[in-house]
Amino acid sequence: MAPYFFRVEHDLLRSESFKALGGSAIKVYLTIGLYSDFGSDWAYPSIRTIAAQAGLSRQTVLAAIEELTRRGLLAASKSKGRSTAYKIMRQAPPERPPGKTAKRAENLPPTVPSFLEGDGKTGPFSLDLPLETGPSSFEALAQFLGPAGPAPGPKQEQGSREDTTSIPIPGTPFRLSAAGRLLVAVDLQELLTNQGIPRQLAGRLAAQKDPEDVAKVLLNAFYLQSQGKLQNGPGYIRAGLEDGYDLLPQVANKLETRRRELETRLRTVETQREQRREEESRVAEEAAINLVIESLRPQELHNLIAQAVASLPEPIVRRNPTLTNPFLRAKVYELACGEPLS
Repeated sequence: MAPYFFRVEHDLLRSESFKALGGSAIKVYLTIGLYSDFGSDWAYPSIRTIAAQAGLSRQTVLAAIEELTRRGLLAASKSKGRSTAYKIMRQAPPERPPGKTAKRAENLPPTVPSFLEGDGKTGPFSLDLPLETGPSSFEALAQFLGPAGPAPGPKQEQGSREDTTSIPIPGTPFRLSAAGRLLVAVDLQELLTNQGIPRQLAGRLAAQKDPEDVAKVLLNAFYLQSQGKLQNGPGYIRAGLEDGYDLLPQVANKLETRRRELETRLRTVETQREQRREEESRVAEEAAINLVIESLRPQELHNLIAQAVASLPEPIVRRNPTLTNPFLRAKVYELACGEPLS
């Protein structure tokens, strides 16, 4: 679907949930849809952005989000250190009694875990969602780890506090640093429990194992199941954690490709920063030169120009021995101040 369209299901528009919405809630719904990724439906606009786009107050936006969530038209996910993410619900949900905010998976349409669904696009997920098993749960990771290579991540709101020192691993709740380390910013016990590990055992493993080691084993399990090669996921995960399985070669190779992609991105960012610093320095120097030149008396300025012309190499001032020559301007500044430009 082209990025200038925002799809809304006919069944949703005809539903009682949608009919009962107030105008502010509809405006917030459409605004979040404007910022949503067309593969995963996750969106990352801040409350301020939604309010500005919809022409509403912050409090009205918060109330509208609560109403949309309660009616099952919107899901929200808050991760530590990141902006709240919102997911547009495409299908018309059954009407729920007011005042009961959706907190667990039974209040959401039955789907595969949101961090594994879609077409390779990344997005946050709720650990309250139950784990579905079978190859269909791993389409996103299969696309990332398969021959087609990584797919692009979701559209991020400009100016949001997105982590630029690491890169998401599509279809998973993990990120990869430029140094090649796997980062985990979720509750490991809950994550392992959702993979079928008994809660007590999951708590013990989460407390004893390094988060990166847990991520490695889970990535292996996700990959094997996406290929239809894993019959006993919980058993493999438990054995992998207890025996310290390393990354499978197929997984490691794809992660290295992802890491190099991050390195390239970071180099581009650093180049842009350096260019901005150079431009800011140039502007500051020009402002300093202007200030000094404007403070000089006419005769004093005339004498300094003559000294500057005499001291500069002849090719530099031959065609333009005036203050429009940047070399001459800089030399006049140095003579006037008794010190060179930095």
